[in-house]
Amino acid sequence: MDTMHKFDIAGQDLSVMSDHAGLIRLLTTPPGWGVSVHDIATQPGKRMDAEHYDPVVMGNNMRLKALGVTLVPLSDLADVHLPGIFTRIWAQDTEYGVPYINATDLMSYFVFGVPAQERYLSRASNVKMNSLIIRKEMILITCSGTIGRVFDVPTALDGWAGTHDMVRIIPHQPELKGFLRAYLASDFAQVQILSHTHGGQIDHVTGDQVASCLVPQFDAESILRISKLADQADQMRSGSVLFMNDALSELSEIIDHGG
Repeated sequence: MDTMHKFDIAGQDLSVMSDHAGLIRLLTTPPGWGVSVHDIATQPGKRMDAEHYDPVVMGNNMRLKALGVTLVPLSDLADVHLPGIFTRIWAQDTEYGVPYINATDLMSYFVFGVPAQERYLSRASNVKMNSLIIRKEMILITCSGTIGRVFDVPTALDGWAGTHDMVRIIPHQPELKGFLRAYLASDFAQVQILSHTHGGQIDHVTGDQVASCLVPQFDAESILRISKLADQADQMRSGSVLFMNDALSELSEIIDHGG
């Protein structure tokens, strides 16, 4: 016996649609949630975009408050700085410029032992060069494009000029660096930072928004323990980069001498 089919005025087969009604609703109905006026009024910046009140973001805030410890903004624990946008002028070498690195170069450095490309920012560039210089005591966070990647500054890159697309963070107390670096890479901090995402074609967050990230004030023993573990990871990472540099140097020497 032939199956009876019903069609709507657009010619769609309703009998087929009914079998997949759940899937159709999922594909055509965007997720939604409610938010109170009080939550909007008490949020920094009083943002009106829905993503800022995503249940994941709100749930993260509730989890932080449920810890039962004091929460302070990152700016209470560290100097947070983001250089302004500037026009780059390139130089051929260190005689006229400063070694330059961006986030992609940093990722390449930690994986391959060398930056993605060798570049020098001319000292003639119209920018306060000191504001760009990255130092060993800093923590860096990407704030444009791919947001929230957290980096240490290896000793080998101390004194290089860094892109303006990385927020510089200098802990007020050096022993806090490992803890803050670990915390900023955690879901607790990442959800807060990413909730500030804005922009048209390219996503951004500002230095002030990163500085507003709430940090739990755990007991001194816990903070010290986490800092030591993070510092050990930093040392091991730096050590692996040195081994990779040795491997690349050995390879180059063999190639230069024809095997």
